[in-house]
Amino acid sequence: MVNLRNSVTAFLYNGENVLLIKRSASKLIAPNIWSGVGGHIEPHEINNPIQACYREIYEETGIPQTAITSLELKYIILRRYKNEIRQNYIYFGHTSQVNLCQTCEGTLYWVPKNELTSKEYTQSFAAMLDHYVNTNKDDAVYVGVTQNNEGKLKMCWSRCEDFEH
Repeated sequence: MVNLRNSVTAFLYNGENVLLIKRSASKLIAPNIWSGVGGHIEPHEINNPIQACYREIYEETGIPQTAITSLELKYIILRRYKNEIRQNYIYFGHTSQVNLCQTCEGTLYWVPKNELTSKEYTQSFAAMLDHYVNTNKDDAVYVGVTQNNEGKLKMCWSRCEDFEH
């Protein structure tokens, strides 16, 4: 049997900086790894991942929805981990708030945006951020599906587009 795990992640900009979290060493998934802020989608949020994203941002940073602008879905990453399909909705946006509440999830940092791809992320997030910085220059939403390429990650990107007029 294959289970589903749905989550959201946000990368928030404030001027020339982007908000990142270095995950706590005690985390079951990706300990000591860098990430955007986020977490699991609650059952009542399954059809509204942006609301889950706003909730997770607030829970992990103290930044309210009113201090966030232009929060847009840019990526959906699908990967299989054992008997689980992990689907992550990834948003990028801006915030006017720089003061943060610290969380037990990890340590929050404002990182210069030119250092965004230099941190240690999960393989799928590293591939996504590389694509974001080097390829994604439009309003498209990209779906990334992970594949195993002789023990190494291969990310297959497709634009998710409307085909009706």
